Amino acid sequence: MNKDVVLVVDDNAENRVLLHSLLKPNFQVLIATNGTQAIEAASKHTPDIILLDIMMPVMDGYEVCQRLKSDPITETIPV
Repeated sequence: MNKDVVLVVDDNAENRVLLHSLLKPNFQVLIATNGTQAIEAASKHTPDIILLDIMMPVMDGYEVCQRLKSDPITETIPV
């Protein structure tokens, strides 16, 4: 049975580790540490849901979400 895929996007290592450990038993967990990685991972792997940090350097979560929702490949992924 294939697990649903969750993309965790957070620049804080502690948050990533915590979320990964909580989600890993039931989901396949992908990790991105910034907005650029998030967009690339979402386009390549089409996760079932994205957990997105808002406050990140360079590209904040609002901009990441806007870019994801404007791309036909990722527009339907819940964020």
